[in-house]
Amino acid sequence: MLLYRTNLMVEQPFSLPYILAHNLITIAPSSPPKNYSFVKTHHPLVLVVTASDKQISDDAKLITSVVRSLRISVFPLLPQLVFTQLHQLISSKSFQLVIFEDILMYFKLPVKIKSVLDEYCKSNNVNIIGFPKNLNTLKNLPSSENLSEMDPTFPLLVKRFTRGSPPQGFYLSRESDVLYLAKGGQVDTRPLVDQAPPCRDWQRTSPRCFQHRREVYPQLLAETASYISHFSYLLPGFDSVLRRSHIPEDLIKIEEQRLAQSFSTFVPRESIDSALFQTIAFSKVYPGYKTDVEQRSCAFDDCGIDGCFGDDVYQALVLKDVGKIDGIERILFAFEPLQHWSTTLLLSDAIWHFLKDIAVLEYELGLVRYIHIDIDDVFVAPAGTRMTSSDVKHLIETQDRWRQFIPGFTFHMGFAGSSFKRGNPQEQLGDEALIENRHQFKWFCHTFSHAQPHALSEAEVTQQLELNKAFAEEKDLPIAPGYSVAPHHSGVYPVAPHLYRAWKAVWNINVTTTEGYPYLFPASSRRGFNYMGIQVLPRQVSGVYTTTTQLATYPGGVSKLDGMAFGGDLFDTSLFRPVNLYMTHFGNYAQDRLAIYVFERLFAFIKAWTRLEIRWAPLWLLVEKHLKYNPLERPQSPFSLPIYSDPCVDPRHEAIWFPSGCTPEGRRLPKAVIVGPQKTGTTALLAFMAMHPQLQPNKFETHSPFEEIQFFSDNNIYSKGVAFYNDQFLNPSTGLNFEKSATYFESPLAAQRMATLLPHAKVIVLLRDPLQRALSWYQHQRAHNIQAALRFTFDEVIKASTPAVAKFLASASNGLSRESSVNVTQLANQLHRLHSKCVEPGRYATHLRQWLHYYRANQILLIDADRLEAKPAEVLRDVQEFLNTSVHVNYSLLLSAVCLMPVSSRSLQSHMTWVDFRRNPSKGYFCATGGPYLKAGRLLKPNHEIPGQWCLSADKGRVYNHSAIDNFTSAKVLFEEPNHDLANLLLQYPFWRSSRSTSVKDLFPRWLNSHF
Repeated sequence: MLLYRTNLMVEQPFSLPYILAHNLITIAPSSPPKNYSFVKTHHPLVLVVTASDKQISDDAKLITSVVRSLRISVFPLLPQLVFTQLHQLISSKSFQLVIFEDILMYFKLPVKIKSVLDEYCKSNNVNIIGFPKNLNTLKNLPSSENLSEMDPTFPLLVKRFTRGSPPQGFYLSRESDVLYLAKGGQVDTRPLVDQAPPCRDWQRTSPRCFQHRREVYPQLLAETASYISHFSYLLPGFDSVLRRSHIPEDLIKIEEQRLAQSFSTFVPRESIDSALFQTIAFSKVYPGYKTDVEQRSCAFDDCGIDGCFGDDVYQALVLKDVGKIDGIERILFAFEPLQHWSTTLLLSDAIWHFLKDIAVLEYELGLVRYIHIDIDDVFVAPAGTRMTSSDVKHLIETQDRWRQFIPGFTFHMGFAGSSFKRGNPQEQLGDEALIENRHQFKWFCHTFSHAQPHALSEAEVTQQLELNKAFAEEKDLPIAPGYSVAPHHSGVYPVAPHLYRAWKAVWNINVTTTEGYPYLFPASSRRGFNYMGIQVLPRQVSGVYTTTTQLATYPGGVSKLDGMAFGGDLFDTSLFRPVNLYMTHFGNYAQDRLAIYVFERLFAFIKAWTRLEIRWAPLWLLVEKHLKYNPLERPQSPFSLPIYSDPCVDPRHEAIWFPSGCTPEGRRLPKAVIVGPQKTGTTALLAFMAMHPQLQPNKFETHSPFEEIQFFSDNNIYSKGVAFYNDQFLNPSTGLNFEKSATYFESPLAAQRMATLLPHAKVIVLLRDPLQRALSWYQHQRAHNIQAALRFTFDEVIKASTPAVAKFLASASNGLSRESSVNVTQLANQLHRLHSKCVEPGRYATHLRQWLHYYRANQILLIDADRLEAKPAEVLRDVQEFLNTSVHVNYSLLLSAVCLMPVSSRSLQSHMTWVDFRRNPSKGYFCATGGPYLKAGRLLKPNHEIPGQWCLSADKGRVYNHSAIDNFTSAKVLFEEPNHDLANLLLQYPFWRSSRSTSVKDLFPRWLNSHF
């Protein structure tokens, strides 16, 4: 007998018997009128003040998760930093909402700091949300042992309850203007202590949630303890480690009692103070208290001219200070964030309520939620866990039942044809029943034998898809056009380009899904992308997996399943995502049919507590709905490609990455990158570094982009994937891999991409006088016969700072006539682009800040380009120290030979290398003797005029005439402010400095010092 059939389902689907509508009336005073004449901010920031300096608590994690789920930026502020950073944040007017994990911290701020914060809030329409923490530290009022005050000047009291008299029921007000997603007028009639909060997958510190975790760790720990007990005499003290790792039942009970006794309610200090607060959520309290304050109620059976009346006492669990006290609106919770399921729902409504009038929100959720459910691995489940004919019949009945309130809803079946009829006799009949009723569903392709594409060649993947297509045609399956899902999401992300090519070739796929981009958890961070013309949508997990087919063996049992639907992870995804594509599995609709159970519980909960409307739509429409909320994922967007992370860092990604990709020999990603900018000497630095026996650059090409990979800055190259980038480097056992692509520096997208894939890389930036760099780029373009550079002087290029000025200069050009074939608009566009390429890379501070957003300052080496040209040995000495090479090459005495002393190493044989630099009079850089240097490739070529010399190739290190640079007054003025900005930045951030450095001023290039 299926457990959920007998005692977990109700006669009416999608309803919960203990959740009802109520008719109680609450007083809902309105807020005073505010001035919203200022321009709304486009990037709101929420300041979250945490309760602990030591670590971010689970409560704080839940708060920040809700904010980020709304696509709003969060600035967590530790208590110890409130006094130092709050003034700075206030002066910059950078935040639009404040959330206190512990509202007592707000009330206990020093008077001066609190007054400054309050004044900022009043002046900028910034409001406050607060939760309680450590209410047991509050002193009781003399008149009552149950009442205490948060602040003597605040007209609100806190009433605490003992376990013997907990509040009864959880009510949402019908009158509150805060509620948007939440459905007012609903009540859960059970005592609050019986409304256990859900245990989310990321909760790690709560003893109550330990036993519900999906991981096998608790079982593994018990087995280990049992085994170790036989050998405890050999491992003294280890038994105590095991005991500390186990959460005993009594501790779990203590945790549950603590939660039960920590419920509180809010009570206005005086009766007249009721007009200052609007009740949002409330509970029925024990009526035996005698004082007027304790019997003060916030909800009534009836209200009339003579006032409001009622037989019972109700007090607020969540309320809004409407701003009549001091001009600041506050929403206060009487319970901790993880103490009740309603936190995510009410907190999201509170944030929306406070920000909708002062900020432009990126992610306006609305009240419609689209739902799509895939049944993966059809025919694949092991014998004994597959669907029977009765399961198929029940699945069709379920689909019909759901269509009554989700019109058109249709399950999508992901099939692997090779496993057809591989079960026991009853399950074989089930397979036949599915085929017989195939037109009840939509079908999509996995692979024929459920093989993972990342482990196959392109030919093998193609064969798998063709075999499955032949199976679909034989069985006349109604295919969902253009849709497929890879087994275990293999090849989708991390991307395996050959899967996408095979999908296009065999099935003409244009939509797929994955749960793992950028990571599986937290669910709020899952995103989609577009790759090779295939739109990848984020996929959500439902809490039931291939191995969870029976309730008796489900980790955490029915309470865990209910918790996911009743305010937990599954509810959160429905709440915060307008479009949800859920993953379930073949076996979840057999045995105890857990997928049907958990979704019907979810639908019931959504219906009971929210105003959301659940809809179904065909896949092409789901794509459009998703892209409406995620426009950067559209194929036309430059940001639509996935941002690759290192597949070897996340075990889930490593499991579906190329088999040899994470071995020591196969993992070849660089440890250092020269990011530019262009025309600063990056190629010379690359060539000189390639002479080092332990430094090995990427493989060079004989065609553009030659020695540069330009992986992170060029979408076409970036789309080739991580495996392609990895293959550009040599075996890391022979040296430290590095690359140089000068196009990275000024590209914010390149900085983000590089930091995501190479978070620990060392970054090298060259700084040249921006005016000289601009002139060099101009001359470089002239040498390449670029029309704008040939037709306009350098001074004119500098002046073309806007499209309008560029068009004026192009129109006035003497070289143009009515008969000219050169189009004025094209020339103007080219001129403006030339201006940008001359000027923008030289705004060093602007671009460095972008890199500092992703990398620590001590990961960045700044090199004076003039110093590299004049004293390369000194620079390369710093580079070796920066990269921590075990072998030190002495590049000094540029005009005479020097010796590299032998170095003994387990990994390197003792050797002796001679390096001799000589200046090439026709180039700006030194030449080397002692070559050839094979790793430098075509960059260092023999100097046929001076035998034994190796110099930069002819197109590198050109010497331009900069003698007239002082005449470019407009250009000099243009860079004055950026240079000052750079100087301030160098003083502000702890960029890497050599051990020989004695002052932060050593970071200043000589040309920057000369400007001051």
